[in-house]
Amino acid sequence: MQTSLLHALIKELPLTNGMLSVQGRVSYASQESWIFAGNLRQNILFGLPFDKQRYYDVINACALEEDLKQLPYRDLTVVGERGVALSGGQKVGS
Repeated sequence: MQTSLLHALIKELPLTNGMLSVQGRVSYASQESWIFAGNLRQNILFGLPFDKQRYYDVINACALEEDLKQLPYRDLTVVGERGVALSGGQKVGS
């Protein structure tokens, strides 16, 4: 039931009857973590331009600073295929 409601909220499940009204914005954050081949900075920016202040605000909000300190090239460390393997917890944070 809850999953169907959430899918309806993000319009992945069409309504068969009734009405759903949302005021404001809806966002969705998957619980499944994934990393694409590249460095951590590229994974965090996800194609967006580098904005230093915003980028470090994200690093801080996600509590990634300690994880980055453990990597050889911090956020420029290559991850994914043929790169450094991250733990499940580290993948969730990034």
